Amino acid sequence: MHDDLNARIGKNRLLAGACVFVAAVVVFSGALSNGFVYDDGPQILQNPFVQNPRLWKRIFTGSVWSFQGAGTNFYRPLQFVCYWILYRAGGPNPAVFHLLNLLLYGASAWLVYRLGRELFENDLAALAGALLWALHPVHVEAVAWISALPDVGCGFFTLLAFLFFLRAERDQTKRSAYHGLAVLAFFIALFFKEMALSFPFLLLAYWFFLGEPEGWIRRALRWLPYVGATVVYGVIRHAALGYLSETRHFWEIPPRVMAAAVGLMGQDTRILVWPVHLNVFRMFYLGPSLRSPWPWITLLVIFGSLWLRKREPRLAFLIVWWPVTLLPVLDIRQLSFPRLADRFLYFPSVGVCLALSFLLLNWLPRRLPRTQWVFAAGLGLVMLLYAAQAVRAIPHWRDNDTLINYSLKQSPNAPLLHMARGVVLEYAHGDLNGALKEYNTAMRLNQESSWPLGLDHDYYLALGRIALRRGHRQQAIEDFEKVLRVAPNSSQARDALGAAYFPEGNYAKAAEYFARSVKFDPQDLGALFYLGTCWMKLGKYQEAAREFHAAREIDPDYWQAYSAEARALGAAGERAAAARVRMQIKKP
Repeated sequence: MHDDLNARIGKNRLLAGACVFVAAVVVFSGALSNGFVYDDGPQILQNPFVQNPRLWKRIFTGSVWSFQGAGTNFYRPLQFVCYWILYRAGGPNPAVFHLLNLLLYGASAWLVYRLGRELFENDLAALAGALLWALHPVHVEAVAWISALPDVGCGFFTLLAFLFFLRAERDQTKRSAYHGLAVLAFFIALFFKEMALSFPFLLLAYWFFLGEPEGWIRRALRWLPYVGATVVYGVIRHAALGYLSETRHFWEIPPRVMAAAVGLMGQDTRILVWPVHLNVFRMFYLGPSLRSPWPWITLLVIFGSLWLRKREPRLAFLIVWWPVTLLPVLDIRQLSFPRLADRFLYFPSVGVCLALSFLLLNWLPRRLPRTQWVFAAGLGLVMLLYAAQAVRAIPHWRDNDTLINYSLKQSPNAPLLHMARGVVLEYAHGDLNGALKEYNTAMRLNQESSWPLGLDHDYYLALGRIALRRGHRQQAIEDFEKVLRVAPNSSQARDALGAAYFPEGNYAKAAEYFARSVKFDPQDLGALFYLGTCWMKLGKYQEAAREFHAAREIDPDYWQAYSAEARALGAAGERAAAARVRMQIKKP
């Protein structure tokens, strides 16, 4: 019966692929009604590089948080290129952004089916593996959260790259063309997310388990273009960020980091196998993770793949897919928060889902033919349960209040969760006392954790904001100064200090901070306008005109900057120049 079903699917492969795509889109379609949550607000609605059509070049010159003057370890320009295009097309409509994630997810599910066909030459196992992956609730975070676009974008292009690679390995007449396409897709994936850095190692694993008999020198020659793409990416990344990694000597791995890698991999396996209590604010505890059975079960299975290499190399390769593709998120020094995230499992889960379907629908039935329908029924039941769990989890991402209230039940001791709740209370509800309580709780929990997060910057910035709103200007200034002590390059702190001194009439001090902010970020429109206003108050009209002119050069629609420049030029006695600037004013 299995053979008959496999033959039928083989004759209707286009329909089978379409079914996988539709299943993924239908089950996860609830995401379309969700709004902007958590990082979506600042990264899209408060991001001048997305909001201002003329600042698109800045997308390529800094990290994901460079629009706030902050540096991070993450360089993902294609994430914001997509946001820039979508905002031009649909404005601040969250459904437009969710639709991109959903379509990329459906297309990736179809690619998983194609990948299974290439590896198994068994359409039934390929279809089941793709459906298992498409319905897995661990992907809710990546699909339902707009800010997880790097994961679905990277996953799509990395899957595409691997399919082209397989074609190159199996079709020698078009080998160079297919390898070229694979390198191109891999290169694009790198600019979505750093997870793609595992791809060259995945190719080595493929050659080790499934490669045709040949010398490693010939393989190395085919591997070099992928290494070259990685090097080019590294050069561009270094030029944009000023470093390859914030972790100095990242190639030196202390024993504690290695232990954390084992613990992280075990907990990732637990989340994938038992996807309940899904939560973006999940905490990682080193000791308990190593005392649990999950890391040791995972290591045992991985080492068992070496035993399977001669007996069933396809299954062995798919098992090793898991640790190889997890490599970028096993170095805890490279992670910000969370240390454990469902979205980290998006691409690694491909190997596990395909391995399970191959095991239950191909490998075991050949050895236990009378039980084949038992395995098929069990796999079908798992799919139904996974689909139900995914549908149930998607509404948790509806809005910030829903996400935070749900997450507090799952991870009440997560420091960043309390920071996020404080922001919601501060801005959305105006509850300063409640917000302050949450910020203090976050810092206390962070100090008690075994692997503290770098929350000092956001904590003191929040304290300063609250003090300023309460009229405690001196306290606010002291808090903002603390921010600069822990993060000397924080433009947020410098702008806040300038804004604190400005209402006091201390324009010279305010100008000092705004000037530093502009020096660090020459396209900080707010700092430029404030600095120009300070110079106006101090009677330095030429300097003021220069700052206002710089602001309108960045944003030609910034009509207030034209008006301010004209006033500054007029005050400086340059009436003709002021008149020319006034003629260019185009109020909305």
